[in-house]
Amino acid sequence: MGTEHREAARWRGRLRSAKLFDAAKRFLVTCRVVDISATGARLQPENDRPLPMDLNYRADDDEYFRPASLIWVRQSQIGIQFAQPDAPEAPAVDGGACPTPPTASSTA
Repeated sequence: MGTEHREAARWRGRLRSAKLFDAAKRFLVTCRVVDISATGARLQPENDRPLPMDLNYRADDDEYFRPASLIWVRQSQIGIQFAQPDAPEAPAVDGGACPTPPTASSTA
């Protein structure tokens, strides 16, 4: 057995199916979900159509697209990694200095 490289626990996807779409959300292929985790999935596409590196994943029981990347292809299965949601931007920091509002004595 090989070394486990997954970052998250995985669940078997028996009898689950999903669809893959390109970056413009055009349908590419239906897949059987072999297993899935919070960070990615192992899928078995219905055909061996070439796939782009940037994909959108949508489970058949879900209406939302999840951006993903094609990570590996082996025999009749593929591995995808889900994109991490964008982190909120941190507020701009100017070195910690806060401008001091003018006072009545400094404007006279």
